[in-house]
Amino acid sequence: MFKQFWNSLSKIKDPETASEFFSDLLTETERIMLAKRFTVSVLLIRGKSPSEIKDTLHVTYSTIGSVASWVKNAKPATRKLLMTLSNQKEWENILDRIEELLDKLPPRYGSNWSEAGKEKWKRTKARSTRRALR
Repeated sequence: MFKQFWNSLSKIKDPETASEFFSDLLTETERIMLAKRFTVSVLLIRGKSPSEIKDTLHVTYSTIGSVASWVKNAKPATRKLLMTLSNQKEWENILDRIEELLDKLPPRYGSNWSEAGKEKWKRTKARSTRRALR
């Protein structure tokens, strides 16, 4: 059964078909969590700290830990694929866009709005600097 499933997946050749397939197969929540876990793996490989990842993607330390364990114990082919993907310049733009979208949300309940605003301002300035240097 698994072999047939993996063989079927390997026949998907373009991103649009893959997107449609997974949109039909997975719920929206499952798609979001799968994408977040993949992004966590890329961020870990790029040397981001768990607290940076938690703040950027709004995932728990438990999720980050399980992904870190998966990356650490990944087969060589998987590790090579993750390294190749994490080195692509596109990730910098994607991560900036994710951070930008998350900055539009209000701070969490019970948080210090003044501090959250200052942190948001710092992130905005850092993104602007990174974009200017690209």
